[in-house]
Amino acid sequence: MPIPAGDSPQPILSIDPPPWAPTTMQVAAHVPYMTVDTVTPGSQQYQENFTDRTTPARWQAQQFIDAAWPAVLAATGPLVESVWPLAQAVAALRAAAAIVRAYPRDDGDLARAAALDARADADLERLIAANDAAGGQQPDGLLPVWSFPAPVPWGDSYL
Repeated sequence: MPIPAGDSPQPILSIDPPPWAPTTMQVAAHVPYMTVDTVTPGSQQYQENFTDRTTPARWQAQQFIDAAWPAVLAATGPLVESVWPLAQAVAALRAAAAIVRAYPRDDGDLARAAALDARADADLERLIAANDAAGGQQPDGLLPVWSFPAPVPWGDSYL
């Protein structure tokens, strides 16, 4: 169900994720060290996915994914199906970077998050170019809305 923008009948965001939105497993592939069971003492095995026994839990990782894909869609506009895998990769990198920032384990995690964001930035540029080349539409972008009060009869005296 779309959410309308103010008085506009145009939807700005779909509540349902697009088919190319990454899964928690795809995000976990970028940060496998965060999939270790944190509940079982002595556990050092990567789970390869976020679960209820990892930090963050699966539902928390899903929140980061839900926050990542709209930014990709806003930057690209409607996507051609052939570029969905790249869009999925960009959103997964963004979500992984956000997770690493939110749940740092050591001093190096901020550098890891910056590296993930740098990869996402580079892939986003390739995604935009690939979508354009495949016939995708450009996003409308943000345009200023000029709104001024009605002029007052003595307005010229303010000059």
